[in-house]
Amino acid sequence: MTDAEIIIWSAAAGSMGLVVLLAAAEAAYSRSRASLQSLVYLGLYWLFFTLLSGLPAAMLPPAAAPWVHVAQVLIGPLRSGMGFYGGRHWLASSSRDRLTDISFRGTTWLCLAGGPLCLLPPPALQLPASGALTVVSVCVMLWLTVRAAQHGDRMAWGLATASVLTLPLQLGLYRLALGFGPLSTPVQAGVALLGLLGLLGLLGLLGLLGLLGLLGLLGLLGLLSMPLIAGLLWLRNHHSRQISHHTRSRRDPVTQLHSSVVMVKKIIRAQRRQARTQRDGALMAVQVFEPERRLAQIGHHGLNDIYNQLAKRMQRHTGVVNPAGRYYDHCFVVLIETLHSPRWIRTLGLRVASSLRKPLEVTSLSGERLKVSADIGVGLVHLAGAAKDVAQLLHEVQSVATAARAMRSRAALLDEISRQAVPVENAELGASWHAMRTARSHPARALQSARQRRTAT
Repeated sequence: MTDAEIIIWSAAAGSMGLVVLLAAAEAAYSRSRASLQSLVYLGLYWLFFTLLSGLPAAMLPPAAAPWVHVAQVLIGPLRSGMGFYGGRHWLASSSRDRLTDISFRGTTWLCLAGGPLCLLPPPALQLPASGALTVVSVCVMLWLTVRAAQHGDRMAWGLATASVLTLPLQLGLYRLALGFGPLSTPVQAGVALLGLLGLLGLLGLLGLLGLLGLLGLLGLLGLLSMPLIAGLLWLRNHHSRQISHHTRSRRDPVTQLHSSVVMVKKIIRAQRRQARTQRDGALMAVQVFEPERRLAQIGHHGLNDIYNQLAKRMQRHTGVVNPAGRYYDHCFVVLIETLHSPRWIRTLGLRVASSLRKPLEVTSLSGERLKVSADIGVGLVHLAGAAKDVAQLLHEVQSVATAARAMRSRAALLDEISRQAVPVENAELGASWHAMRTARSHPARALQSARQRRTAT
C-alpha cells in the first residue's frame, strides 16, 4: 500500500473506531439489550472494513499473515449473520410475514455455519468462498427489507438503503483483499466513502444519530452524507420532530401516540397496500372505561399517567413497527397491517389484555403511591385488502372493545360469519388467511364445520 492509501484507510477506520467507542460508552451507560446489539454489530462492521482494507497486512509483521487471512475469511459471514439476527427483530418478521421470518432465520444460520466451512477448501479459494457468501447475503437482506417496506414498514427503506450502499462496498473490499488488479487511489477513496455512508445508515437505523456529528470532521464527506443523515434523522428522531408546532398537532401530548387524523390516513394507505400485496392484518382498539371516577383520588395528572403507562404497555406487545394512536381520550387504536397467521390475532389480543389489566402505580393527590387497575376492553377486527370505509372499521372495532368488557379475558374479535363480538380465545380462527377468506365467502358451510368441530370436542 502506498502512503496515500494508508492515510485514506487509516482515516476511515479511525473514524469508524471512534463511533464504535462511543457506542460502547452508550451501551455501558444505558445497559439495554438494544444498545448492546448495536455495539456488537457496529464492532463487527468496523472489523470487516479494517481487515479487508489491507491495513493489518500492511502494518503487522509477516508472521501474522495466516491469522489475518483466517480473520478475513470469518468476518464477512459472521457480520452478515449478526446483521440478519438483528434485522429479524428490528423488522418484527416473526409476527408479520412467515416467508420473511423463515428467510431471516435460514440465512442467519447459513452465514454463521458457512463462515467456518469456508476454511475447508484450499487457501486460495477460502476468501472467494467467504466473499461470495457475504455478497449473496447482502442481496438477500436487500430483498427482505424491500419486501418489508412493501408490506407497510416505511422505516425498512432505510435498512434497504444501507444494504444498497453496503453491496458496492463489499465488492470493492473483497476485490482489494483478493488482489484482482490494482485499484487506483481515487477508487479506493470511493470505496472508503461508501463504507462511511453505510455506517451512517446503520447509525440512523440503530438510533445512534447523536454520534453523526463527529463524522462532520471529515469535511467533504460530511457534506456528501448530509442527505442520508437528514433522511434517517427524519425517520427516527421522533423527539426533535415533536418540537415543531406542526408535529405537535399530529401527536397526542400525553402518550406521544399518533393523533386520530394521522391514524385514519395510515389505515387508508394500509388498505391500498393490502389490496396490492394481498396481505392480511388486524385493527385493534383498547377502550378505557369510566376513568373519570378516579379523578377525585388521583387528579388529572394521575389520570394522564395511567394513559401513558397503558400506551407504553400496549406498544411493548404490538411493537413499534405497528403504528398506534389515541383515537380519543378513552380509546387507543393500533394498526397491525401484516400478520402471517390468523392465530396471531388471538395471541396478540390476549397478551395486550392481560398486560393492561395488571396494576399500575400512580401518585394520588395527597402524594401517596397507589396501585390501581384500569377497566379496559380490547377489540380486534380482521383487516384485509377489500376496501372498507374507515369510519365503519373504527366503529366496529370500538364496538367489539366495548363488548369485551363483559368477557372474562377482556379481549374480543369480530366474528367473520356472524358479525358479532366473540371472546378471542373462543374465536374460530383458521390455520391460514385463505381459510378465513373461504369462511367469509361461504358462511353457511363454515358455520356447519364449526358446529361439527364443537360437537366432536
